Amino acid sequence: MRKLLYLLLGALGFAGCSESFSCEYGTPSVDFTVKGKVTDSEGTPIKGIVVSSKSVQSYDDGNGLNAVTDENGEFVTNKVKEFGVGGILVFTDVDGAENGGDFETYEKELLHSERTQIKEGDGNWYQGEYEVTVDVKLRKK
Repeated sequence: MRKLLYLLLGALGFAGCSESFSCEYGTPSVDFTVKGKVTDSEGTPIKGIVVSSKSVQSYDDGNGLNAVTDENGEFVTNKVKEFGVGGILVFTDVDGAENGGDFETYEKELLHSERTQIKEGDGNWYQGEYEVTVDVKLRKK
């Protein structure tokens, strides 16, 4: 009867916790900010490129990783909380030829981008705060 009870409890996902470790249920998360530079194929900075996100959930205002490049082609996004392993940045030329050419839209995965840890995690599900650097070159249409 005891073996049957253990089998039933195991199949239903019940388990005990000892004092040597804590049991947790949740999803790992990390806070991050993305910065970088957008240039053309010759290395000239491009102003006015909209940097937005896919697959990233903002924890503050719902705007995700929105930013616009400055006159040096540089951008810094809002700080976001990521649940899971990645997201995709989308670089879109919204002004056409006004800032040096009409450029193709480009998508870049964040998963393999350079990351610098700024703040340690809590040792549980929160993995800390990171700054991600993404530099891209856009091609003209």
